[in-house]
Amino acid sequence: MARHFCASVFIINPLDKKILLIMHRKNHRWTQPGGHIELNETPEECALREAYEETGLKVTLLGERFPREEDFIRPLGIQKNRHSDGDMHVDIIYAAIPNNDDTPKLNLRESSDVRWFSREELEHIDCFPDIKITMDYILREMIK
Repeated sequence: MARHFCASVFIINPLDKKILLIMHRKNHRWTQPGGHIELNETPEECALREAYEETGLKVTLLGERFPREEDFIRPLGIQKNRHSDGDMHVDIIYAAIPNNDDTPKLNLRESSDVRWFSREELEHIDCFPDIKITMDYILREMIK
């Protein structure tokens, strides 16, 4: 079994409380932007890069740097995702907000669509259950 280390980011607009999701090209479900961590890249750098590549947005990661201010941002969580081929993807997940412009730009090499969703709209789209759980957590604990 191969292990792939990834980073992903849940981008929430703090003004209207919507989440930005992409339509994944391979599994045809709405999901957060993310991808494989490249050689010599930190998880934070990967999350920022993937957010930009997949949505066209520059974002700010949320969270504390612990125990020192110069340390990395503590991730929101670390998920273990198994794929049908038996491989495991270890996904380091972050929460983020858009820096300025919140108009996403579709990158057809990365996804087939990119769109903002309210929490209520998540009930009517094909997304993983953990996206709803994570969005609820971010809205409750990080963006009030």
